[in-house]
Amino acid sequence: MKLGISELFTGSDARAGSWSTDAAQLIEEIGFTSVWLPEHVVFFPEYRSQYPYESGGAQEVNRMLGVIDPLVLAASIGAATTTLRIGTYVFVVPQRNPIITARQVASIDQLTGGRFEFGVGVGWAEEEYAALDVPFARRGARMNEYLAAMRALWSPEELTEFSGEFVEFPPLYCFPKPAQPRLPIIVGGNSDASLRRIVEYGDGWAGYSQTFDDIEAFIAKLSTAMEAAGRQMSELSLKVGRRSKGKTEKDWEDDRAYIDHVLSLGIDEVVVSPRIGDENYERDMRRYAEIMDL
Repeated sequence: MKLGISELFTGSDARAGSWSTDAAQLIEEIGFTSVWLPEHVVFFPEYRSQYPYESGGAQEVNRMLGVIDPLVLAASIGAATTTLRIGTYVFVVPQRNPIITARQVASIDQLTGGRFEFGVGVGWAEEEYAALDVPFARRGARMNEYLAAMRALWSPEELTEFSGEFVEFPPLYCFPKPAQPRLPIIVGGNSDASLRRIVEYGDGWAGYSQTFDDIEAFIAKLSTAMEAAGRQMSELSLKVGRRSKGKTEKDWEDDRAYIDHVLSLGIDEVVVSPRIGDENYERDMRRYAEIMDL
C-alpha cells in the first residue's frame, strides 16, 4: 500500500529548528511512501473567498498559519531522507513567475535524486492573489500556459523559447534540468477544468475531501477523457487526500477503513492528514503507522 502524509511544518515554537527534518526521517522510517507539503504565501483574519473543501472559513485555513515555504522545505527534507518521495499538495502555480518556479523545481528534483512530485493547483483565495499583485480572473488559463512553459524549460533541449498570452521569452538557457526524464505534474482539483488539465499536462491527480461516489465518478470521466486524447490511465498516478476527523485511535481506524475502500476504487495512493499533536508526536505517529499496517 502506498500511503503519503500531508504534514504541517509550521516553524512554530514547538516545531522549530530540526523538527521538520526529524519528523521527515520518522515518517520515512515508519513506512510512509511520501510526504506532501501544503502552500499558502499569506493568510488573512477574514476571507470573502469561499474555502472549497470544508466549512470554517478563516479558522479552517489558518490552521496552516506559518507553514514553511514548500520548495525550501522540500530541499531540506530531501537532504535528510533517502527514499521518501516529496511533493507539494498543492503549489499555486499562477501566483509565481514560471521561469523561476521551473528552475526551483528542477533544482529540488536534482537535489533529491529524482524524488520530487509537483502537485499543482489554481488556488481559491482572491485575497492572496491581490496581495501578490496577480490577477485572480483567468487564473486557470494562466496556469495552463505556465505549465506548458515549464514543460518546455524542463525539456532536454538546451535552448528554450516560448510565446503565449501570459508568458513569453526568447531562446534562453535554463538549467538545471530535472533528474527525472519527466518530472511528475500532479494536478489538484475536482472540477471539469482540472480534469482537462490532467489530460493535457498531467501525470496524476490530487483529489481532496471527496465522497466515494465522487471519486468513482471523477475517475470514470477522466478515463473517458484520457481515451479520447489517446492517453492511457496507466500514465497517471491517482491520489486522494484524507483529512482525519479527530485524534483518537477510533478516528485513525476510520482512516484505515476509508483508505482500504478508496484503494479498491482504483486510487494509487492516499495522502492522510492525521494532524497528530506535538506532545507525543513520535509515539502517536508510530501507533498510527501500526493501524495503517505500514
